[in-house]
Amino acid sequence: MFRKAVLCSLFALLPFSAGAAELPSYPFIHVSAMGTVAVMPDMGEIDFEITARDADPAVAVQVVATRVEEVRALMRDAGVADDSLDVRDMRKDFNTSLAVYEIRCGVKVKVSDLSKWRSIVAPLLDKPNLEGFMTMFDTSERAKVETELMAEAIMQARRKADAIAAGFGRKVGAVSGVSNSELKNMTRAMNLSPSDYYQRGTDRRAGSDRTELLMVNLLKLAQPVDVLFRIK
Repeated sequence: MFRKAVLCSLFALLPFSAGAAELPSYPFIHVSAMGTVAVMPDMGEIDFEITARDADPAVAVQVVATRVEEVRALMRDAGVADDSLDVRDMRKDFNTSLAVYEIRCGVKVKVSDLSKWRSIVAPLLDKPNLEGFMTMFDTSERAKVETELMAEAIMQARRKADAIAAGFGRKVGAVSGVSNSELKNMTRAMNLSPSDYYQRGTDRRAGSDRTELLMVNLLKLAQPVDVLFRIK
């Protein structure tokens, strides 16, 4: 990180040749920043597959159909609305090594009240023929949180730019470019590896330990920003 800051400072004070068309012609400072926060989610989803295998595909289809109805009944008992349960079409494959047909269908359950999460998920984990569980959480306040994170990232960027400029006895001028993600051409021009930048993305995990599927996980949200400042 220190190496990146020094390189940004040096490039800020050097004039650029006309050949570097992707770079501004004026002296500038390029900084990146990241706003981060941990948020308690208020909604979640659990995805899984219902799978049956048999030499007779009709038998496997019936097993899957029976499990689907059992899942629907469990969700009704847990107070999950019908439109919060999504059952996708069945798929048929032939397993040549076992000489059996595999019938699969995907299921997604949306949970809007996380106080019921454990009571909804636990019965599913005990059901036969259910596998491939994955969970995802989110917040209904995501837009508000992301706006606040952007403001935080911009303030961090300004503080970084002020510190860099002050180190050379200069001051930061107007903003001449801003992006809510990595300025890829800039990093290539400065020979900065993209791997130096923060990873971005929404948290989603597959549950290898089924007991972990009963837990509601904090959301770790991040908002990056890249900014170009003129130098006074």
